[in-house]
Amino acid sequence: MRMDQIKKLLYGIYFCFMLTSLFGRSVETKAAGICFPYFADPRPVISTGTIKNIIIQKITRGHRQEEEASDSVKNKGKKKGKMKRRKRSLSKTDKELLYKVVSMECDTGYEGSLAVISCMLNRQASDKYPDDLMEVVKEDSQFTAYYDKESGTYPYIDRKPSGECIAAVNDALEKGKRNIPSYVYYFRSSDYESLNGYITYGQIGDNTYFYQYEDK
Repeated sequence: MRMDQIKKLLYGIYFCFMLTSLFGRSVETKAAGICFPYFADPRPVISTGTIKNIIIQKITRGHRQEEEASDSVKNKGKKKGKMKRRKRSLSKTDKELLYKVVSMECDTGYEGSLAVISCMLNRQASDKYPDDLMEVVKEDSQFTAYYDKESGTYPYIDRKPSGECIAAVNDALEKGKRNIPSYVYYFRSSDYESLNGYITYGQIGDNTYFYQYEDK
């Protein structure tokens, strides 16, 4: 074999190797027939237009894979159904306000205070009320110890909570302690032995607690 034939053979091998690297083994070109005149090649020849389509398909497939990966990252961690907002941690000021409001609502002892804060936390856990505990306490016309709509005042401000009240609130917040069921969201002063449309749960401290049948 002459030197010029050897060079053509080597160039042909290199050229086909490059095409195979770009388009895969299934892609054939006219170069195979041109560069290898000594070998019969029964495989079909792919035109320039076909190669162009293959390149476009590869680029499109790459974009699609990137989009799917991006969607996977965005959807990671999502759950079906309603998601509640993350509960923020309470500040020292928040806790001091809670001590005073709970004390105003009932400060006859540990159990009475625990029932009040338990009722507030029950509301926080329910879809019927805000997810933030301080929003539950400050909700309009709910806890008059925080804001008395009739007098337009904040009765809790000058309140000095007892040690039992503070202990009850801390146990409820930090240890998850409760002394009423999770479905009890309402209470009134002990003068309310019954409340129209509600079921009486019982009296704790100087408050009577109620619930609705659908909440149980």
